[in-house]
This record gives sequence, C-alpha cells and structure tokens, in this order.
Amino acid sequence: MHEQPLNFKEKDHYSRIRKVLAFIQENLSVDISLTKMASVANFSPFHFQKLFTQYIGESPKQYVLRLRLERIAHNLKLFPEQSVFELSLQSGFSSPSTFGRAFKNYYGITPDEFRKLSNSEISKICTSNNNKGKEFNIHSHDFWSVNFDENESVDFTSGGKIEVVKLSSLKVAFIDSHFGSNNAIKNAFKTLYNLANPRDLINDKTRFIGIFFDLPFFTELSKCRFRACITLPANVDIPREIAVFQIPENKYAIYSVKGSMQDTLKSLVAFKHHWLGNSGYQIAETIGYEEYPTNPITEDYENIERKVFIPVKPS
Repeated sequence: MHEQPLNFKEKDHYSRIRKVLAFIQENLSVDISLTKMASVANFSPFHFQKLFTQYIGESPKQYVLRLRLERIAHNLKLFPEQSVFELSLQSGFSSPSTFGRAFKNYYGITPDEFRKLSNSEISKICTSNNNKGKEFNIHSHDFWSVNFDENESVDFTSGGKIEVVKLSSLKVAFIDSHFGSNNAIKNAFKTLYNLANPRDLINDKTRFIGIFFDLPFFTELSKCRFRACITLPANVDIPREIAVFQIPENKYAIYSVKGSMQDTLKSLVAFKHHWLGNSGYQIAETIGYEEYPTNPITEDYENIERKVFIPVKPS
C-alpha cells in the first residue's frame, strides 16, 4: 500500500483495507477468518479477498500466516527464556503441532533449530526471497551483516544515557504504511497530517510517534510495517475516518538516537547487548516506539534526534 489512491472509489477501498490491517495486527493471537476480515471491511468475502490481494500483494490467508510466523521467529530470539511450547500458544494457530508444521514449512527448519542459529544465518533464511520496493536502495541484509552480533555491536545511543520511566497510556490516531520507498516515513506522516489537520486534531501539544512493527532482519524490507501516529487532544470527537488505538501504560527504557534507520536498528542491538542484561529488566511484550520532536514531514529522518521508548519489565 505504498501508492496513494487517486479517486473516491480507491480512497474508500484504501480506507477499508487499512482498517482490516489494523484489525489483523490486534488479533494475531486468535482465529481470524476470511468472513470476519471481510465483515470488518464491509465487503463480501469474495470481493474482499480480491481487493486485499490487489492492494497488499498477498492473499489474506498468506498475510496473516506470514505475520504470525515472523512474530514468533522474532520472539524466539527476543525471549530465550520462553519455551517454544509457550510461544506456540501465543501464535494464533489451533495447536502447537499445527504451529510447528507451519513454521518448518515456512522456514525449512524447526523452531528449536531456528533459535540456535546465528543472527547472520537467520537473516539469510528470513530475507532470501527479498522483494524490495524499486525505490528502496538498501538491501535487507546490510542492516545486520555488520555490528549485529553481541561481540561486534557498538553503543549507538547518545552517550549511552538510558533512563527507565513509567508512562501513562497514549491515545493516538494513526496511519499504517510499509517501507516501499526511501521517503516512507515522511509520506506516512504526510498522509496522516492531511487527514488530521483539517479536522483540528493537531495543535502545538501534538506528539509525533512512529512504531516499527517489523524488522528487516526477520521480514522482507518492503513488507516491514510502519505506523505513523499523533497523540489526540483531550475531549475531542474523533471522526469516523480516523483510526485510533491506545499505546499501553508501561515502564519504558528511554534513550536518544540520531542518524539513519540503520543507526536506529543498531541502537536496538546495542541496547539489548550492552544495557539490558545488567539492568535488572527484560523487554516486555508490549508496543515500543520512537518519538520525533517535530513533525517528520518538515525534516529528513536521519536529521531528526529521536527518543526511543522500549517497554521493559523486571527480569
């Protein structure tokens, strides 16, 4: 969904498919039938499946399966203390055996074997069928082929200053996008701004937030999902066409970073290998995000000093 719709009909289809994508993201751990997805989009199942495949490039079934398996692949490495059985119960599959078969069919190895692989080996497995957007000139493996492993990663945070703060939940309006071009983040915020500003949802207290749902280590780069968000004013009616969700209350480890997207991703590696292990915390299974001091429309991503918020809990 990289290209913006050109007419009213396309805008309507675009909006309905976006609504389904958000629904899928929130319900990956439960059964998601084609009928249910079609009802969210207010289409017949046949028409919905045709439009979804046209806009997304995957059938609804393929899309849901891929997101579930990539999420579990990520969690296998991120949460080594959790057993494969425990993770399988969160996978959205009907049983651990069904999950195991689907995982091996997708990756060619079992979850236990996957967990034992080095990061470079995982990168080759997960991105070997890369289908990058034509405009994107960064290869997926380049993100992780240098300075990824524990003994090679360096501290990309600003002076290594990390603080842990408990934050209240945030109600945000959002637009979901993918990394189909070098300007994907700027374009996503431009779309969101053009929706929100005419409806008086942006003011001098608005905070601009970005969420990376996928990493190019586990997901083909052009399929990595990005959510552009703005905080919403209190006591304001939200128009029906504005998608809203809640970033949960949690403790967050916070640090600053500036530079390219590679620098952001490398900072996450440094955070995990150089700070997390001795902090008394572990990463929590809630949403992390980064915050921009100004609207990302106004400046290139690499020139913005961002705050990174990583949800944590006691280890």
